[in-house]
Amino acid sequence: MAETDRTYPSDPAALARELFARWAGAHYARSFAQDTGELIDGVTRGAFTVGRRWQLAYAVIDTISPAAEMRYEAARAALEQRLDQSGHSVAVWVPREAPIPAEEPALSEFTIAVEQAQPIEDGRLEVRRPVTLHLRRTSTSGSVVTALGGLQPHWAQFTNKVPGSFQLNSRDLYRLPNSEDDRLELANRIVQAAAQPDVDEGVQLTAEDVWTANDLGEGRSYVIGSAAHDDDESSAAVRRNTRRMLKAAEPVVRADADARALIVIGASTYADEEKLSWVLRGMDPRLYSGFDIITVITDGLVKVVLEPPRQTLPWDAPLG
Repeated sequence: MAETDRTYPSDPAALARELFARWAGAHYARSFAQDTGELIDGVTRGAFTVGRRWQLAYAVIDTISPAAEMRYEAARAALEQRLDQSGHSVAVWVPREAPIPAEEPALSEFTIAVEQAQPIEDGRLEVRRPVTLHLRRTSTSGSVVTALGGLQPHWAQFTNKVPGSFQLNSRDLYRLPNSEDDRLELANRIVQAAAQPDVDEGVQLTAEDVWTANDLGEGRSYVIGSAAHDDDESSAAVRRNTRRMLKAAEPVVRADADARALIVIGASTYADEEKLSWVLRGMDPRLYSGFDIITVITDGLVKVVLEPPRQTLPWDAPLG
């Protein structure tokens, strides 16, 4: 896509098609050429040409866009344009509730962090940015850390390891690194800081806020995320919208094709905490029973929800 043809902010469904094609091409050892797709009733429909011979009809359900907010979308657009101008082609996944850099110097700082991003075992990139944590002892009794922000779900690992009761402000940290060793190293530094003599007045610790990204090789950049809070209300809205879009995707099941795929893209801080797979499994299976392949794409990973046995699809024959 030429830069003059790019619109901002990006369409999450376009990224979903691209990541699905990359996953499917590697998984089946075939070429997956995608069309431009057509948006009908909130669902992007189209077909991949597989191995220049077969047709895989698809429907992309975008669970992110229905909850879009103008200010958040403007920030997405600003960062995408900045990344494109810098010659990058990446898909950046924004953790839940994390603010998107939208002005200088934050835009340039984020661009530098993308340039320095390192791959991890599953093929994603980690974009690391420095943040500051604040730790203060509130009482000499007990042995617990009450955390605010990104470390809140991990407060229990400090129990019985610190001399007293502490409050940890990690509001600038939205996502931890993938490496368990890196997470343990941070936890150990917090425990060590809790033993410092000046901790009653408060101490600062350096850490890294780690976002995931996909290296797309060439083309445009994407910034994908949602400003919606991860609560019962937003979860209910996702279920309603997913059910509605599944009904709108029903014509794909009847498409004249060799197979049919349902691709769902959503926002989550960590791929292993995504709820879309459970949303689908909790619905009437007749809504999606006509699809041969169902995937959920979030946090830079393509997660398979449904796939036929190997060598069932026409292009999945043994190589020979």
